[in-house]
Amino acid sequence: MRLFTLLAAILLTPSLVSAGTSPRGELEEFFGRAMAIRSEATSVRQARDEVGSLARALFDGRTASRQALGREWNQRTGAERDEFARAFTAVLERAYLDIVQARLPRDRPPVIRVLGEDISAERVAVVRTKVQTRDGGDVQLDYKMNRPGHAWLIRDVVIDGVSLVENYRAQFARVLRRSSYPELLARLRMVAGTGAERTAATRPRSGLRPDVLALAPLGRSGQTP
Repeated sequence: MRLFTLLAAILLTPSLVSAGTSPRGELEEFFGRAMAIRSEATSVRQARDEVGSLARALFDGRTASRQALGREWNQRTGAERDEFARAFTAVLERAYLDIVQARLPRDRPPVIRVLGEDISAERVAVVRTKVQTRDGGDVQLDYKMNRPGHAWLIRDVVIDGVSLVENYRAQFARVLRRSSYPELLARLRMVAGTGAERTAATRPRSGLRPDVLALAPLGRSGQTP
């Protein structure tokens, strides 16, 4: 339930003022709905599942997937792109939550500040935030957002200057050089919980471990060890 502690802290931050239909406003609406779910849910599992559904609706998984897969995206059929986007969106959300939760304080609510939003074009924006970590420092989370329709959606999260999507792009490119697209998709589906079983027979020849795909170590270059 640490996610809900995060959400509560955001909602209680005085600097947050709803901006209506804006990138910042879309995030605040998500936080508010998540807290409502948490207060009404009859079990931890129900709350987690329903908040997960909210998060999936907030991520622009297709744009993130196209960026992460690079040139290989153009080689895929429409059905293949849809399948990849579903799996990658689930993995991206999981990685984001795992990274944030790993840095949150354990004994007190985190202090979160929204630094502002930058709308560089009609449908492109960044919402900048800082979160107090468990060691008393700060981690900056910038939410890159698009507006493909009427709503603003998250297409990437940049943590202390490191892009999650670019981090995965580097991993995927390495797997594709050493292996094949079907094998990359099998790894992705397994980590996303949508397919293959975790057995020795399904381990990728590339040596990429499922736990690395699920939560890759971040470096300033966006590369993984």
